[in-house]
Amino acid sequence: MNMISKNKVYAKKSGVNKAQSGFTILEILVALVLGVAILTAAISMQMQHRKGFKLSNNKLQMQTNAKFAIEFINQSLRSTGNMGCRNGKELSNGAVRKVAEECNGGVCIALNNPEVAYADFRTGFELLGYEYAGGLVPSPPTAFTFVSNSEYNADSDIITVAGGYGEVYPLSEDEIKPVDDGFQLDISNIKQIRLKQSQYGLLSSCKGAYFFKVTSPNGSIDAGVIKWEGGSAGDDNATGQVDKFADLVGGIGGAREFRRAAVTSYFVGMNPLNDPQGVPYLYQDVDGQSKRLVKGVEEIQILYGLSFDPKRRNIADRYVTADVIAAETTATNNLWAQVVSVRIGLIMRSEKEVYSTDQTQTMTLECVNYTQAVKTDKYSRSTYCAEVSIRNRLIGARVGEKV
Repeated sequence: MNMISKNKVYAKKSGVNKAQSGFTILEILVALVLGVAILTAAISMQMQHRKGFKLSNNKLQMQTNAKFAIEFINQSLRSTGNMGCRNGKELSNGAVRKVAEECNGGVCIALNNPEVAYADFRTGFELLGYEYAGGLVPSPPTAFTFVSNSEYNADSDIITVAGGYGEVYPLSEDEIKPVDDGFQLDISNIKQIRLKQSQYGLLSSCKGAYFFKVTSPNGSIDAGVIKWEGGSAGDDNATGQVDKFADLVGGIGGAREFRRAAVTSYFVGMNPLNDPQGVPYLYQDVDGQSKRLVKGVEEIQILYGLSFDPKRRNIADRYVTADVIAAETTATNNLWAQVVSVRIGLIMRSEKEVYSTDQTQTMTLECVNYTQAVKTDKYSRSTYCAEVSIRNRLIGARVGEKV
């Protein structure tokens, strides 16, 4: 028998038909099911990984923005009441402006804007705040024009501070000259002075500090000539102040400096304003001019630390909200002057929707004893807390007190 015949016999005996060999339908179906399951698991893992990365990235961005927001507020709070080199006496002021007794039954919370000055820049009113309790409490005066209930995020508090603002320009005695019923600063050696006409200036020495409305035109200011001249309007400089000129020159005046004086306020608003679908921002307002600072700040809640022992001014005895301070403050007992620290709680919100379906969230700021109203949406949120000491109130006795 030849070789070919032998192979045919072997094939018949073994029952193998090479033309019909391969996978069965069942095997193919099992393989397809396993492949689809593995592919589905891989896609699901990839989606979960991307979702987790997106959430983590949003949380990191919110925390970073929260730190920036706290830093901006921190810088303002730490310089609250920074009136230059002064000896602690009540600041002198020649301007005819709002005073404490004219506001809210003895508690002045007037804010600065181009028309109305802030609390006469008086000691004890450098720091003020508003609590949102169905509306702003205390009730804002008419001067509070840069933000209204429709322009900022309801439920958020507002804080405002007054004092020196921006760069400090050192002065020599020769650069302060009398003019009319006021004086003139000649600091032409300094370029790019950040000041405009009708804004407020702070001129200080170790004998006293004086606020005034700048009357020089902007061209003169750019050339380094800044004037304080008398006027008759309610927000102008009062006349007959030439006798105060002696406190700024000669004698034991010591160091002299000039800087802008301003009121800085922080509040939460939507961009665009009045758009509930906008992006929340922390806004900063300086003398009635607002600008966006930090993205994603949905709410700001504040507690104020009060110290009642002049020997322990760096320790707060109790923390309360702004409405409590306003309710307990009288014409003879200004609790705002006893605030030595501020606790700030922020609720941050993602810029864009990050969840595929609505999520119900309730955010709690334990540091300020606050729980946000329930939110049901696709945004991610996180919280951030900080405590800031009012640097200029931590050393020495308060005005009118002895240690």
